[in-house]
Amino acid sequence: MPSFLPPALEVWLRDPSHEEVEAKWVPGLNTAERKALAAVGGVAMGVLGAARLLTLPSDVRSWMDAAPTPPFEAQREFRRMLQADPDLALASLYSAIVRREHRRQLGTFFTPSAEVKLMLDLWSDTEETVPTTVIDVGAGVGVFTAEAAKKWPESVVVAVDINPITLGLLAVRLFSDGAMPNDPNFTRRVELVRDDFTRWFVSDAAPKQGGRLILGNPPYTRAQLMSTSERVRLHELTGGLCGTRASLSTTITALTLQHLGPTDGLSLLLPAQWLESQYARALRKEMWAMNRRRIELRLVESEDLFGGAQVDAVALLVGAQRDKPQPFGVAKWRESLRTELDRAESPPESWRAFFEAAPAPAPSITQRAPVPLSEIADVHRGVATGANATFVLSAEEARWLPKESVTRVITRLFDLPQDLDDPALEAASDRSVGWLLAMTEKQVNGSKRLTKLVKAAEETGVQDRLLCSRRATWYDLRAEVRRPDVVIGAMTQSRFKLVTNSVRATITNNLYGISWKSNVDEAQRKAVIEWLRSKTGQAALTTVARRQGAGLLKLEPGGLRTLPVPARVVGRLHSTAEGSPDSNAIDGRLTSASVQRPLPSSGK
Repeated sequence: MPSFLPPALEVWLRDPSHEEVEAKWVPGLNTAERKALAAVGGVAMGVLGAARLLTLPSDVRSWMDAAPTPPFEAQREFRRMLQADPDLALASLYSAIVRREHRRQLGTFFTPSAEVKLMLDLWSDTEETVPTTVIDVGAGVGVFTAEAAKKWPESVVVAVDINPITLGLLAVRLFSDGAMPNDPNFTRRVELVRDDFTRWFVSDAAPKQGGRLILGNPPYTRAQLMSTSERVRLHELTGGLCGTRASLSTTITALTLQHLGPTDGLSLLLPAQWLESQYARALRKEMWAMNRRRIELRLVESEDLFGGAQVDAVALLVGAQRDKPQPFGVAKWRESLRTELDRAESPPESWRAFFEAAPAPAPSITQRAPVPLSEIADVHRGVATGANATFVLSAEEARWLPKESVTRVITRLFDLPQDLDDPALEAASDRSVGWLLAMTEKQVNGSKRLTKLVKAAEETGVQDRLLCSRRATWYDLRAEVRRPDVVIGAMTQSRFKLVTNSVRATITNNLYGISWKSNVDEAQRKAVIEWLRSKTGQAALTTVARRQGAGLLKLEPGGLRTLPVPARVVGRLHSTAEGSPDSNAIDGRLTSASVQRPLPSSGK
């Protein structure tokens, strides 16, 4: 837990004696996180009081009712945080408790208030009427809800979220003393709904069509974090506008578009992948054909808008229906001028092209016959666990498990040196390295701790997620574990980082591995790495990367395999029968003692 939390509050949250909140409320969280969230209910209750508690959704009431009573100093520190900056305080509090990778299953990322205000201003600048009802989808701790309620004091605001804890913190944001001092009617025109938006919005419980604005930052949950049955349900719900690989935010966009009344509209902040993804082709086609509604796309230039998640973002505005054809505008986030597109023309296959500059020229390679990287190395993604919150553990979480059930894993290159050896591995933070569960059924049956861990995960339905369900034993990752010689980051705005992996750790699937083939000797490997890190090599990597918003470059394994390495760098390759990778570079059996790093202790 980061040290920016006030000391008494931090000690209170870390107290291991707290009972856990229900795992079904916040799937993907570990025991320590659920205990800390139970404690948060106590300080939230202290701010709201029992009278306000009666007006909240039942699960929110249950969370606060069951919470332990905080000490006076912890409660006072919490109030001070709220008074200083309520939006920042609540988002920071939740983020301090719940690791970023554990927030992904519910898609919980927080939007800065400055960006929220800009989205509301964009709506007011282009639409003629004030919305009758504002629906905040995936409301979180309530930044969109609060700003909408302040901007449109005559509108009803409905905040919808599936997470009762963030919804409870939203209640703290809205209903604590002094939150909305100039609006005596505020508490009567703001409603909190604890529900799955995709079910609620199409039910009789949702406000009827007419003057609705669907607003917010929908939960960014990747398709692989959802069960197969859930993906099929969402696909059917959108009438085919989204493929089964669509993220939850894209599905919510399609669902909302299908149920817009003539005077309804939407203003959503979304991860930008849908602008070019195949799973959203029908959605883009449908939107292009809605020529009686104004549509605007704003590509967000902030690289950290989603709280450290490696995605760029786009704001989508769809206005109310008019009598005449309306413009389709595109612009960067804060640009005053927009480009208006002619919808009489056929839309491009990728809407990312609206924002892309001309590609940079390929670097000059003077040597003849450059060698594709695929001829000297195997390029592969890291382990796609299907549930990182279950499989990727911190040192503290892993220390109690049998040593043979875990192996070292690199999750980010953020604070790693160029050459990862044993001392550097031990010095690295939990943000970059951890322990990967790679256990057999026999190991689970022989360990009470592993059995408990598996049962807890199965209670949240992890075994039904797509990647997990495809395995013979859903938690047995051993066949998927690979240990590359070099690790390269997938995304950057400046330089692609390469880390040599002498500790033979495996990697998660946000990273790519390079495993040398056996006919490439040590000198050649060193020369290629030096070239990849050089200005010329970085320029070559740029040419095979995709250009995304905010100047973001993204590599794909296919592009990386085609990377032309100058023949002068590679030199003459040794002849082998197959030129296959080293056997120890792709060892999925977890049998080499050199791979396993000692844990502080282990237990059954």
